[in-house]
Amino acid sequence: MLYPVVESYLPTEILKARDRYRLNREDKEDDPVVSKDKVLENLMTFLRHEVEGEEHRFLAETSFGDGMKRKESRKPPLRDEPTAATLIANTSVGRNQCIFCERAHASQDNQKISNLAYEDRKGQVMRKRCCLVCLKPGHMAKRCHSSVKCLICGRRHYALLCPDLRKGKISSKSREGDEEQHSTETLLTNLPSERKIYLKTITVRLRHKNKEVCVRALMDDGSHRSYIEKSLVAELNLSLSGTTVLSQGLFGGGISPSMEYGRFTVTVESLDRKYLTSMSLLGQPKICSTLSRICDRNLIAELASRGIKLTGVGQDTPPLRVLL
Repeated sequence: MLYPVVESYLPTEILKARDRYRLNREDKEDDPVVSKDKVLENLMTFLRHEVEGEEHRFLAETSFGDGMKRKESRKPPLRDEPTAATLIANTSVGRNQCIFCERAHASQDNQKISNLAYEDRKGQVMRKRCCLVCLKPGHMAKRCHSSVKCLICGRRHYALLCPDLRKGKISSKSREGDEEQHSTETLLTNLPSERKIYLKTITVRLRHKNKEVCVRALMDDGSHRSYIEKSLVAELNLSLSGTTVLSQGLFGGGISPSMEYGRFTVTVESLDRKYLTSMSLLGQPKICSTLSRICDRNLIAELASRGIKLTGVGQDTPPLRVLL
């Protein structure tokens, strides 16, 4: 009764090996493995022989020091590459290597190709035999499973391959005559027209030596640097503490040319003078355009009932001249 239960738990390879062994030794009734009496004991004897044989083979392989080589030779071939085109592309192009200039950056960040017309940009990608969605080689756009979304039009491609990319650049060039407006557009990308959207601002006191000025600061979580208007630098008579060369990533995937920014150290203090800290700010001609001040009395009353006191309220609020 136990024999079929034990046999059902054995791997298929073991059962096949036992059947082959039994067929080859049917003429030998004295063989304990093929004897028809005590089938369960015969099965256990066969398993013991198999285990001992496997131990002997392992000992023979490792005794001469080439066991690792033999194990590696028995490994199945890798099947991560579905096509030969993908294999060639993955061996010739690095993981974070641009497909256009072969430098160590993402292909969608290539600014040289972004200056070309849409047909030229698309043609270069097709000549490289890359996907028009994710810019990676080895597959077509219709078979791409990447969740890429354009920041300009919202369609399924990078901003580098957006037909509206050059239109945005041409319209911005036509406004280069007004330097103040141009510097405003580089840092503030959206102006709400249908309803007012209040950004996070706070009124702080900047102090340097014997001078102090109350200004409105924009709390920008997406910026990696803090900025101060150059006119405020002159007003506080701040001294240059160093320079920094950097380029700014703009809305839509564009990157501004590298520029040198002056670095200034100033003390930032709360209005109640309970908190102060020293910060390093980069000089900028203009932080952003005019931001809406909160004038909704119902909103102010509701926030006050929740223990929230706003500083950027009313028309008497100082202008926005710092980005934190």
